[in-house]
Amino acid sequence: MSEPQENQVSHLHVEQIDGLVAAAGVDGAREILDAFWRSTADLLEALATQIAENTMDVAAQTAHAVKGSAANVGAQRLSQTAARIEEACKNGDSAAAAGTLENAHENFKAFRACFDEHLSRA
Repeated sequence: MSEPQENQVSHLHVEQIDGLVAAAGVDGAREILDAFWRSTADLLEALATQIAENTMDVAAQTAHAVKGSAANVGAQRLSQTAARIEEACKNGDSAAAAGTLENAHENFKAFRACFDEHLSRA
């Protein structure tokens, strides 16, 4: 397996994306993911504010929403990172949540790049 594919698999559940493409077509998959990009960017911004304001119960709910939506579109690593943020928030550990939030942003960007690359070959 080549280096880009190894990186891609860690961020992206390929079979899930392929199923989405099979059901909605490439253009439909792009439309679905466009909505995901917008909503997740908004959720990550809200999550940063909630953690900074130490509203950990609300932040846990927001992290849970990111975790679920990421899992639904095959963003494996982002979903796992959001789960760690959710757990930190439930434990009242704002430092751990804030520290993990940067990873969530990185995983969000990496998933988008992997998704675009994968769809360019579909």
